[in-house]
Amino acid sequence: MDEEREIIEFLKSRGGEASLEEISNGLGIPKYGPNSAYALLRSLRSKGLVDRRGDKWALTTEGLKAEKTEESTPYQTGKRIETSAPLTVEQVVEVMTKTLRETMMGLRRPSDEWELATKPMETDIEEREEDLSSYILKPDESSEAEKPLKALPTGTFLDDLFYTPEGKPLGGIPICGQFAITGLPGAGKSVLVEEIALKVASSGRKVLFVTAEDTWKSPTPRFDLQARMKQKAGYLGLDWETIRENLYVLDTVLYPELRDWNTFAETYRFVVEKEGIELAIIDSVTILESYRGALKYRVMELARYNQVKGVTSLFVNQRSAETWDTHDMAGGIGLAHNLDGTIIIDYGRVYWLDQQVDLESKRGEFVRIARVLDCRLCNFERRRIRIEITPEGFVRPVKQERTVKTD
Repeated sequence: MDEEREIIEFLKSRGGEASLEEISNGLGIPKYGPNSAYALLRSLRSKGLVDRRGDKWALTTEGLKAEKTEESTPYQTGKRIETSAPLTVEQVVEVMTKTLRETMMGLRRPSDEWELATKPMETDIEEREEDLSSYILKPDESSEAEKPLKALPTGTFLDDLFYTPEGKPLGGIPICGQFAITGLPGAGKSVLVEEIALKVASSGRKVLFVTAEDTWKSPTPRFDLQARMKQKAGYLGLDWETIRENLYVLDTVLYPELRDWNTFAETYRFVVEKEGIELAIIDSVTILESYRGALKYRVMELARYNQVKGVTSLFVNQRSAETWDTHDMAGGIGLAHNLDGTIIIDYGRVYWLDQQVDLESKRGEFVRIARVLDCRLCNFERRRIRIEITPEGFVRPVKQERTVKTD
């Protein structure tokens, strides 16, 4: 295919490797979608001509040998065919079959098709025994394998929603956990994580706050994020100087360059490793990738990095469907699978019987809720918690005392 040849030539001109962004911009083709740079690179990868190296796509040895050649078949336009005798019907059919087969070979195959899955199951593994054995882990001895379940206190009602194996409140979210906080705009997600950032920073822990929807500091009269958080710190009686020492901010509104994944990832790593960040809050994950189909991969990369570095993280996300109280979020359910748990902060009208029981509400009543939908690290409260946003701008549980007869 001409497009694939152009990508190979482009990579050769760049020393054999380039990022998806560079290929897309250099060749003037979209990053994702049909006939995109990503689709073409996957096709080339399935043929063994390119491979992924970090955030770069690089030519393999076979790719470097590939040259711009043209297929010579009796049906190429503009070519004079030299034949000693006219082709028989059988020969014409054979040539057409071969041409069709080669064309189909070039058009098909995503990188996960069956033959690609079976290929590594047929290689000679004895030759790589030393390399392959290094990937295999064995459980530690009993004393070394034991590790207590610890919490990172947020100072909010979330601390009461996670339990120890004995059923006692953990007193925080599981430390080093990676959690999505999802719901509709206006549900209180940002309000909640702002309070968490203030309280955790005031406790002496290092916090990184990534803002994508509001600028941290504006030279205009706008009541910006910093001003609102300073006001909330005053309401909560927290020391602003302690917060200043421990809170670090990445403002993708002020610095749009941070919306480029490479720049963002490098800056994120720099502040995490230099300052010893313990809690990272990203509000919201849509800054990581504009193409929603690839969003889960960005979150997965970041979550894995956080696990290795011991960073607890909250990824604020948006509900992606009309149905509330579910896993539906930007990036799809695959994004939820990449994380340790999902916390819903949302609103809607009560419908199902279990909602009526949990929330002590009548069918059709409008409510705001908080709910831990899943957590792989520890036990958690299954019930929905009814919440409200106070005039001061805090998310608080609603005290439920009444009993409502369900429909």
